Amino acid sequence: TCLILGCMIYPDGWDSDEVKRMCGEQTDKYSLGACSLRWAYILAIMGILDALILAFLAFVLGNRQDSLMAHDLLGEKSGNKAI
Repeated sequence: TCLILGCMIYPDGWDSDEVKRMCGEQTDKYSLGACSLRWAYILAIMGILDALILAFLAFVLGNRQDSLMAHDLLGEKSGNKAI
């Protein structure tokens, strides 16, 4: 969650005097003007999306594994009673 907040708050500082001096006067919050984003910020956003997708897959596949194991355990218990 900290990475998500950092990526959302980071562009808020683009209207500072230092950024306006480097990128031109047309910079504003969430608008870079003459500057462009480089690979680090884009990779951070891709990392957030990757974490969300993998968390969803872990949840779905974990629930599926639990249901499969429950059937195996029930089968073993019923087999023990018959012997």
